Amino acid sequence: MKLKTALVVFALSLAAFASETPLTTLATASLKDGSTLKGEFLTRQITGSTAFMKTLALEPAIVKSLTFTGTNGESKVSLSNGDAFAMRVSNNSFKLKALIGTLEIPRSNLRSLAFSSQRGTSAAKDGLVFFCTFDDEKSVAAPAIGPSVKLELGTISGNGKNGGALYVEPGVAGAQIVFPAGTFGNEGCVAFWAKMASGKTEFTTGGDPRFFLLSDSMGREFAHLEFASNNGCGNSGFGGHICGLRAQTNRGCSFMMPYSDVFKGQNFNGWHHYAFVWSVGSLRIFIDGKLVCSGSGKYDTATFDNAEILMDIPLNRVRGKSFNNKSAFYMDDLKIWNYAKTDFELGQL
Repeated sequence: MKLKTALVVFALSLAAFASETPLTTLATASLKDGSTLKGEFLTRQITGSTAFMKTLALEPAIVKSLTFTGTNGESKVSLSNGDAFAMRVSNNSFKLKALIGTLEIPRSNLRSLAFSSQRGTSAAKDGLVFFCTFDDEKSVAAPAIGPSVKLELGTISGNGKNGGALYVEPGVAGAQIVFPAGTFGNEGCVAFWAKMASGKTEFTTGGDPRFFLLSDSMGREFAHLEFASNNGCGNSGFGGHICGLRAQTNRGCSFMMPYSDVFKGQNFNGWHHYAFVWSVGSLRIFIDGKLVCSGSGKYDTATFDNAEILMDIPLNRVRGKSFNNKSAFYMDDLKIWNYAKTDFELGQL
């Protein structure tokens, strides 16, 4: 079968499949400056000309990769069915919905585009905007999803829940991640596995341990998650706040409190899954997939939406508060979603 005929048949068969099961096209854009962007590909067609067809319009879903070889739109095209050919692309730019928003990328800035398709109506359905395994130095420098992680006196240990883990000593910052404006919004979820390594049986006022802190470049705190026997509002236990809205698990206590009160008799020194979930007017905190506390009220998300956000694990480096974390801990498989996720696949606890 000639390439032209094969191309038409392949496109028609894929279109028939897509009409029954909606497809979302994802793309990885490699830029000439060496950087990489990933996201949902929003350009509907890749248009141009070839030796066998003067005018050609390709559906992105049937394209495997597009490599630019010249300054006039010359490119090598590889299709999902294995066909490959040369094409002169006429698109001047391509739209990509990435972590930092929808971008219009000039064709002249691209080295290549690699495509994949998934079932569903939107790539944003999963909403996973960050995922780091902390398995090794490579996973920190280039997480599976999202920006790189900068180690701030934290170390990578082989004693993780799954492979390696981030180890954080008391009084220091373990790591810092800088998220572009727009990453966090009116709802979201920060989830991870953690294991306390202090050997303590009771926790004191504030940060025993503090797992993470979200703030802006001015040091203004938006959210944190910690064990505290006094959160400043007469509440104790495990909890945190977001934009002033608080949630806490237990009774008031101003000095010492046993971890066993929060874990209801379970082994609090083992690995546990923590999730910090917020939506407009609501904050919920989960341990091992179970809701342990919640809070409701109004908070202003305008600054939170529009600012570059620093995630410190757990020290606020801008303010230099060495007391923000009082206990050593391990953190593994840190994930962040851009919606209020409450269902978690935890496997064997």
